[in-house]
This record gives sequence, C-alpha cells and structure tokens, in this order.
Amino acid sequence: MTNYVAKANWYINQVLSGEVPACMYVRQACARQKSDLERSAREDWPYRFDARAATRVCLFIEHLRHVKGPLSGQTITLEPWQCFILTTIFGWLRKDSGKRRFKRAYVEVPRGNAKSTLSASIGLYMMALDGEGGADCYSFATTREQAREVFDT
Repeated sequence: MTNYVAKANWYINQVLSGEVPACMYVRQACARQKSDLERSAREDWPYRFDARAATRVCLFIEHLRHVKGPLSGQTITLEPWQCFILTTIFGWLRKDSGKRRFKRAYVEVPRGNAKSTLSASIGLYMMALDGEGGADCYSFATTREQAREVFDT
C-alpha cells in the first residue's frame, strides 16, 4: 500500500527546497503544514494529525477509475501534489472533538490536471464515507456545462 503521508511530505520537502517549482501560496501552504506537524506534538496545540484519516481518503480515491480521456477505465493514481492537498485537508483533526480542522479548501491548478476528477472523487468520498448522514454534494461553476463536468465525472 502507498504511504500517502510520506508522498505528501516528499512533495512538501521538494517544494520548500526549490526542486519542485511552486507559487508563493503553495510554498506558504507547504511551510505551514511542516510547521503544524511539528507543533502537533505540543499539548497546547488544539489539533492532531491523523495519518489514518489522511490515508483513508487517498486510498478511496485510488480505488476509483478514470471515466474519460486517454486514462479511461484505469484506476486513479494520485500525484504527490494531490496527496499533499488531500492529507492536509482530511488529516488534521481537533483533539477535543475529532472533527476536521479544515472545512474549506481552495485549489487552483492549470487545465489538464484532473481537477474535475479530483473534485468528483472528494465529493463521492464525503457523500459515502465521511460519516455524515444524508450528505449532499454540489458542483458549482460559472456555466451549467462547467458544473456538469464534475457531476458527470
């Protein structure tokens, strides 16, 4: 089984060392994640990083298949940057309640990087395995056709 947290940490280190080119915001997000992982050992820090929760979403997504394009029918393989996003969003939990630290995330990547596939996969995970009864999933965009991209995927 893939160690998704290690894959995400590899990405963080590559970004912070300059090996992987990234914008200022990605570098800041990587630096924050690294700093927060260090702070999580402190008693007064309200969050804990749960590698199991971080891994669960990645494992679920890698059991899904691409539905269109040249990879249609093949199982999804997460890239390191995707593991970073997913493990950061789903891995951080509040120590007191066990609820997720992050409720919203903003992800911006260029065309052709499977944004719709990733978004649809997250939606499926949250509807089916997030433990919320009656969960809904919505897809919004500037046009109906764009919103349909995620829904159809």
